[in-house]
Amino acid sequence: MSTAFAAAIRERAQRARQALLAARGNGDAHAVLLAEEEWDDVRRLAQAHSLPLPDNGDIDSKAAEA
Repeated sequence: MSTAFAAAIRERAQRARQALLAARGNGDAHAVLLAEEEWDDVRRLAQAHSLPLPDNGDIDSKAAEA
């Protein structure tokens, strides 16, 4: 896997994480659903390419609460 590809996945993950946290903070249920789907997609993509993402326990723990 190229360094540019890995960087692109990490950047996408960061944007997805920020979007999800913002949507939850705003209480926008529709935006939360969209952001959760994007977050799941980017996590699957990273896992498929054996690319570890930074710890995002703040996202995962809130998903478990919902």
